[in-house]
Amino acid sequence: MIYVILGPTGVGKTKLSIMLAKKLNGIVINADSMQIYKELNIGTAKITDDEKENIPHYLFDFKSITEDFNVFNYQKEGRRLLDEYKNRNIIIVGGTGLYIKALLYDYTFDKKENKNKRLYDFKVIGLTRDRNSLYKIIDDRVDIMINKGLLKEAKDLYDKNINSRSLNAAIGYKELFRYFDGKCSLEEAISKIKQNSRRYAKRQYTFFNNQFDNIRWYDVEMISFDDIVSDILSN
Repeated sequence: MIYVILGPTGVGKTKLSIMLAKKLNGIVINADSMQIYKELNIGTAKITDDEKENIPHYLFDFKSITEDFNVFNYQKEGRRLLDEYKNRNIIIVGGTGLYIKALLYDYTFDKKENKNKRLYDFKVIGLTRDRNSLYKIIDDRVDIMINKGLLKEAKDLYDKNINSRSLNAAIGYKELFRYFDGKCSLEEAISKIKQNSRRYAKRQYTFFNNQFDNIRWYDVEMISFDDIVSDILSN
């Protein structure tokens, strides 16, 4: 069975994916467009090797930010994995809704209208929480990233003068690049990271609700992760 875990940034998708994968002896496929890149670690809140708890993870940390990798490439690589591991339980986790849609639905890249027919049998699990609470978590997480060394991680990339489309779009890096350019203060850059992260979370909700059918939503403030896993496995 394929399980899709989606939701806004900072809501706990990674935690649930590990818990579910352990119960199902499953594998995890990343659906975060920025966690694909090896150089983007702190700013993407990428799962660490210890946090993986020996669960096999795919499409994580396997491309350089200098390489071009888009939704078309993701669809191709993701479907290859779905075919290769079709006899395993698969957990797809991430917040890039377009990647998930392109992977699992009849999604083409020409100008023809997409019929959005499901190509696989899968369940969609959505995580949510109170909006103000989520925004507070997002703000606090940015501060944690700064304390963990995001400034150095971004500066190392800046000094390499990388001008890739993905890096220029990456929240947490593009704002700090403006600081390195002398176009804003560090405080302004950090404030902008928080603002852009909150806005991204809002856009994620909109995309998920408009583009996916039969999402089973769980409010993580109202139900424990253990109970979420139990409910998923009983339905």
